[in-house]
Amino acid sequence: MNSVQLLRGQLRPALMGLLMAVACVTTVRADDTVALTLVDQVPEGVEVRGKQVAAYTWDDRQGKNLLVLAEQVSEREDDGTQSAFVYAAQYLLDGDHPKRMWMLYDDVQHCQFDAALRFDMAATKVTDLTGDGITQATVGYSRTCTSDVSPNEFKLIMHVGKSQKYRLRGVDRVGASWWDEEAGALRGMPLPKDCSIAAQQALVSQYKEQGTELPLPGCYGDEKDFAKAPDSYLAFMRQHWFALMHKQDTEWGQSQTQPQPEDPTGDDESAP
Repeated sequence: MNSVQLLRGQLRPALMGLLMAVACVTTVRADDTVALTLVDQVPEGVEVRGKQVAAYTWDDRQGKNLLVLAEQVSEREDDGTQSAFVYAAQYLLDGDHPKRMWMLYDDVQHCQFDAALRFDMAATKVTDLTGDGITQATVGYSRTCTSDVSPNEFKLIMHVGKSQKYRLRGVDRVGASWWDEEAGALRGMPLPKDCSIAAQQALVSQYKEQGTELPLPGCYGDEKDFAKAPDSYLAFMRQHWFALMHKQDTEWGQSQTQPQPEDPTGDDESAP
């Protein structure tokens, strides 16, 4: 029995046959309660804009769900500008035709530098935080139009059903620190552990950074979207945000401290 058949929902024969044919290659745990099954190919009737980077199925009280993620970066236009976008959508695989629950689309248009939008695959999670069998799908991605290596805009978005959406928006940790050769250590403001305005301002004051704007790299701006949401939603999103920023911070720091690779050609300029 394959991993699709192990999920609890029931599919109509047409969709069941199709999903069995597209080969579910991996099953990963999103959290303690919801399993995601990674699929190579989505069913007919599911729209994918750009290049598909991942697609997952899971089961909840509504039935069998599908989440698809896609990205695209365009070639430069004649004027030298570049555009990019990300696309995500959740479908309910109910009956003969998939039904779209929600769609996410964000873009950078006519960027004069380097345009980039990329999903952080570690951000993709499906949860049942209220224990009622209705799941929440969360995705995260970075967005930038820059000519250097610097922190990007970052969005962590949770969708619940067709119309509920909760967001944390801020700045990621890419390029937030640098390697000081003389000191033999990383320099830069540390990763914030509290994104309240007071905590961010206190960190700026402690490190005496001049002209630093909020939110700081690794922080979000506010929690206004969660004013009327269940407490468990905000608790999860806070924890998830900081876990993602810690992962980014660690990976970025390692990339700065690792020695540069030797010249693969082995050329010696001093040789005759």
